[in-house]
Amino acid sequence: MSSTASGSPLPHPAGPAPSGTRAGGLNRAELRGRAIGSSVLAFFAFGWTVCGTSDLHSSPLTAALLTVAALASLAVFGFAVQAGRQAAHTPAGGDRARGKAAGRRFGLIVTAEWIGIFAAVRALDATGHPHLIAAVIALGVGIHFFPLARLFSVPVYDVTGAVLCLIALATLLLAPLTGSDVLWTLLPGLGSALGLYATCAHVLRGVLR
Repeated sequence: MSSTASGSPLPHPAGPAPSGTRAGGLNRAELRGRAIGSSVLAFFAFGWTVCGTSDLHSSPLTAALLTVAALASLAVFGFAVQAGRQAAHTPAGGDRARGKAAGRRFGLIVTAEWIGIFAAVRALDATGHPHLIAAVIALGVGIHFFPLARLFSVPVYDVTGAVLCLIALATLLLAPLTGSDVLWTLLPGLGSALGLYATCAHVLRGVLR
């Protein structure tokens, strides 16, 4: 579960920035990138919530968590749409050639991430360790945020990556110690979801006016 670039309340948008201004100091491409990235993160955050509640079975808690996650994702989508509209009133800026190069690097990073995750999942399944899959995926997703932080100049991605890696390691440590099978999905699922939602909030904060 990955993304591009997730908490604290998001600021209330007061409409598009006036033409010729830079929302949050970002140019049009950067602003649109934040809008798209936060939407992708919110999508995967909901997916992580589904993963985290998968072993809780049908219960009021499961329903409540999924409802809160769905509402959070919808809120992020709404703010992202607002940011996208605001981008139309923001100076273009940026270097097109550099943007294309960044796009290619992003593709390579995500491809490497998915190949690594796919190989790890197949290996864990083949060796009889499927319970480790959620934690290992969280670790892989966390690692991929580190190069993205530099590629897109979004320092908070370093924090996101560190949080997801720590969640994965905490799962590998605590689940065996407690002997609770539900922790193998609960910790990486809900922990990663919270990390991504917090990242969305940080990315969009200050971007909207």
